[in-house]
Amino acid sequence: MIKQETLAQVSAFPGWVVGISCSQALVYRCWAMNTDLNVFSDGEFYDTSSAAMAAGRRFVEQSLR
Repeated sequence: MIKQETLAQVSAFPGWVVGISCSQALVYRCWAMNTDLNVFSDGEFYDTSSAAMAAGRRFVEQSLR
């Protein structure tokens, strides 16, 4: 059975798009896509979309260093 998730939030950063998806269990996951269309996820689950977005933002900031 495929688990369905909905897109909860999207933010753009230079060279990156960070997205937050929400599962039916109301937990959130972050993912980031770069200009090469590679998609990355930390595999973690977050209680809020804000916490998930903060994790995605940290990933992008570290990648830009």
